[in-house]
Amino acid sequence: MDTSAAGAAAWTVLGAVLGLLLAATALATVRAARGRRGRGTATGQPAPLRVDDLAEFLEHPPGTRPEPPGPAAGWTSLTPPAPPAILTTAPPAGDHTYRALALLCLAALTLVGLAGAVAAGYRESDEPRASATRATTPPSPSGRTTGELTAGGLVLQQRAVGITVTYPELSLSVERDTVALDLRLPTWNCLTATAPTDPAASGCIPSLVEHAELTTPELSVERDGNRLVLRGPATTELRPSGSAPESTGRVYEVELTVVLGAEPAGEIRIGTGSAQVTGKLGEN
Repeated sequence: MDTSAAGAAAWTVLGAVLGLLLAATALATVRAARGRRGRGTATGQPAPLRVDDLAEFLEHPPGTRPEPPGPAAGWTSLTPPAPPAILTTAPPAGDHTYRALALLCLAALTLVGLAGAVAAGYRESDEPRASATRATTPPSPSGRTTGELTAGGLVLQQRAVGITVTYPELSLSVERDTVALDLRLPTWNCLTATAPTDPAASGCIPSLVEHAELTTPELSVERDGNRLVLRGPATTELRPSGSAPESTGRVYEVELTVVLGAEPAGEIRIGTGSAQVTGKLGEN
């Protein structure tokens, strides 16, 4: 199942649960409030009925009503007066039940809200970490990738008068954990301060062509997804036609950064000079 669809379904279920708990809380609160409004009852005698005393007033105007018989003169009644009726608040039988239900619903709402907040925070903090892991995890090579690359001009050696420049040509092969780099360095002697784009048009004189082959484990490889960084010493030699290769006695520190793809772009550093790399790589 897609992660976004699963997340949407989870939030839909959470919303339904919250709605049910809110409805239950509201119902329990209303029932408890109705119970409180009907609590007032008297534990003493019931309240007397209201009687219209107009007829008695006409029959006995004020001052003409006979005195009610009282205790004999000189005697004092020891009978205490009847205590007034005391009103108490006797809650209905179901009031405690509704109150407990309301408290339970409120507690459940709090727990569900906290769980949702924790889940949302975990998802927000976990998603960037997962995407970064996918971006930096190298894919397992399933075949052999080869290609021809070329680089712009870079200064190979600084001379007393002028510079020696080169325009590297590279052949790269990547097969599982084995990487091989065939390096060809055609050199030119120029009187310019930097490597010209077109050495022939700038009056540079062509010189020797140096070759070097680098492979693992001497050639270290760092892989970050489709990005490769190759580092290693390039011991160059001359390959004159019709004779055995001859060592030049020169060793250059080479660093090549390239992105595997249809048209990879990268950079090569040889010594203190650097140049952009272009070309094509393909699987075979």
